[in-house]
Amino acid sequence: MTVAALASATAGAQGAATDSRWSVSAEMLLSWFKSSPTPVPVIADYYLSEPGTHVLLGGGTLNTNPNAGFRMTGTYRIDNRWGAELTGFYMPSRSTTQGVSSSGEAGSVDLLLPYIDATTRREDVSFISDAPDYSGKAQTTLDNDLGGFELNATWALPERSGWRTSLLGGFRFLQLRETYSIGTSSPYRAPNPEDVWNTTDNFDARNRFYGFQVGVRTAFDRGPWIFGASAKVALGSMQQRVSINGVLETNDFNGYGAVQSFPGGYYALPSNSGDHSRNTFAVVPELALNVGYRLTPELTAFVAYSFLYANDVVRPGEQVDRTINTTQNVAWVGDTALNPAGPARPSFDFHTTDFWAQTLSVGVVLKF
Repeated sequence: MTVAALASATAGAQGAATDSRWSVSAEMLLSWFKSSPTPVPVIADYYLSEPGTHVLLGGGTLNTNPNAGFRMTGTYRIDNRWGAELTGFYMPSRSTTQGVSSSGEAGSVDLLLPYIDATTRREDVSFISDAPDYSGKAQTTLDNDLGGFELNATWALPERSGWRTSLLGGFRFLQLRETYSIGTSSPYRAPNPEDVWNTTDNFDARNRFYGFQVGVRTAFDRGPWIFGASAKVALGSMQQRVSINGVLETNDFNGYGAVQSFPGGYYALPSNSGDHSRNTFAVVPELALNVGYRLTPELTAFVAYSFLYANDVVRPGEQVDRTINTTQNVAWVGDTALNPAGPARPSFDFHTTDFWAQTLSVGVVLKF
C-alpha cells in the first residue's frame, strides 16, 4: 500500500530546476485492502451435513475498506546525481463486525455453532441459543492496521527527451496486523435464573517484512504539470506470528454469583492456544502513478495511485481449525471437572495467502 516513491518522484521532477536540496511531502491516504478470508462457518441454523442448512455467520470474508491514513517523506539531494530519502506511512487500526442473534422465544430460529467432532470425524453442533430455554447471539470482528517505512538512495540518469529517470535502492519495512475475534453469548431466559455465559476466541496475526529493494522512477514536465511513475520490488524475510487465546466468562458454576473466567472458548483451546511464529522468504513489489501541479516554484500539489503486493502473509481467519476435541475445555463440557481424552484438536498449522492494497492519495511537496 505504500506509495513512498510518489512524493519523492514529484519532488525530484522539479529538483533540477532549482538549487533546493531538501524537500518534505505530506499525504492523506485512502486504501482498499484485499478482504480477509474467514472460511470457517461460525453459526448455522442446522447441521452442515444436512441439505437446506443456511450459514448465518462466517464462511466468507471480512474487510474494513476503505482505510484512511497518512504518509510523510523527506528527501535530500546530495548533488546532481545522488540523493537520499526516508518515507514512513501508517494506516491506523480499523474494525468491522458482523453479528446474528436469536431471542430464544418459542418458534425462533436456534443458533448452532457447527464443528467436526475430532473423535467421530462427523459434523456436530453446539447450541448458542436453544428455544425456549436460552437466547443467544454471536459476532465476528476483524481489526487491522498497516504501516511501514523505507530508506533509499537514489541515482539520477542523464535526462532524455524531457524524461528524468532515477534508480533507487535501499531497505524496506512493512507490517500488517490483524485480529479476528469470535464472540458468543447464551444467557438463560425467564423463568430460568439470570446468568452469564460468554465466550471469546481471538486469533491475532502479525506479518513483519524486512527486505532490500531496488526500483526505478521517471517524471516528465508539461508546463506546470508533472507526470510520474515508479516501480519497486523488495526481497526479504516475512516474520509471521499467530497468537491464539480464548476465554469463557460465566457464573453458572457458583450459584449465579460473581462472574468467573476460564481459559478457552470454542475454537481457542489448550491444543492450539499460544504464540506461533516463523520466518519465510517474501517478495513485495509496488507500482505507483502520480500527477502533480506546481503551485509555486517551491510548492507542488499532487494526486496518486499505487498498488502494493505481498506474496506470503498469514491472515487470522484462516488459522481457525473447526475440528474440535470437546473434552478439553469448560465451554464445551459445561463443567469445571475436565477429563481430556482423544486427539489434540483443534491444532495449529500456518495457512498463508497473499495480500494487496490499492491506494489513492493527495498531498503536497515543499522544497527548501
